[in-house]
Amino acid sequence: MKKNLFLIAIILFGFTGKAQTGDSSQNSLLWKISGNGLEKPSYIFGTIHIIPKDDFFFTDLMKEKFDSCKQLILEIDINLSLAEQINAAKQMFLPEGKTLFDYMSKKDSAEFNTYMLDSLKIKKSTYKKLLKIKPLFGSGLVIKELIGKTKTYEEELNKRAKKNGMEISGLETLQFQLDLINNISIEDQIKMLFEDELSGDPLDVYNEMLKAYKNQNLNKLNKLIDADDSMSKLGDDFLKNRNADWISKIEKRIKEKQTFIAVGAGHLAGNDGVLNLLKQNGYIVEPVK
Repeated sequence: MKKNLFLIAIILFGFTGKAQTGDSSQNSLLWKISGNGLEKPSYIFGTIHIIPKDDFFFTDLMKEKFDSCKQLILEIDINLSLAEQINAAKQMFLPEGKTLFDYMSKKDSAEFNTYMLDSLKIKKSTYKKLLKIKPLFGSGLVIKELIGKTKTYEEELNKRAKKNGMEISGLETLQFQLDLINNISIEDQIKMLFEDELSGDPLDVYNEMLKAYKNQNLNKLNKLIDADDSMSKLGDDFLKNRNADWISKIEKRIKEKQTFIAVGAGHLAGNDGVLNLLKQNGYIVEPVK
């Protein structure tokens, strides 16, 4: 479980990607986009969606480059209406009247119960919610509880953009992201729960990722992600196809005005990554350190 469903949950909410190996120039979260007729540069930044409050960082140089831009582009525009929030929440739940136990054997149900309540010591109130939520969404809930107080880059950048009077938009819709997860059947999500023995602490993997993120080491992030077989099966849907779809949208925006783009850190590097795809289209893409 700590190698599959929990890792996928971490990846889906901010890490998805495959970085090239052996290239120290990849040690940066912030990249400048220039050339190819752009009058002024834009910037692209790699985020991690779930980060402990005390580990959150956004350097003075990052702030300077952010404040030089006129618009913020996130994976999705997080400024949702109440109706959109309610609709999204509904899609995260199992069918009415169902719980995870309806998709598990008695043996698996007992193992799951023991792992969550006794090993991870998840609060009973959280556990009751967890039983009614689709596994991939539930895994994110578990991770957040284990971490404690958290921040998200999307929320913090959104606040700063509003303060600066910047336009805010997304590269894709929330519904598109929900569909990516909901296209994986509940049965397959349950299988991911038991592909590894339910043991150990999922934060072991998360803390390795967090350390790599704080070191701005995209190569290390990739090695951790590549170790998971499930992500190799989902790679095109969650990574390659999305990156390719984003490029024309990014180009349109950076030609209009200086733009700060913030997407999951792993989307940046690799042959199919956003940085390389922008280079192929004639832009100069270089790390900001």
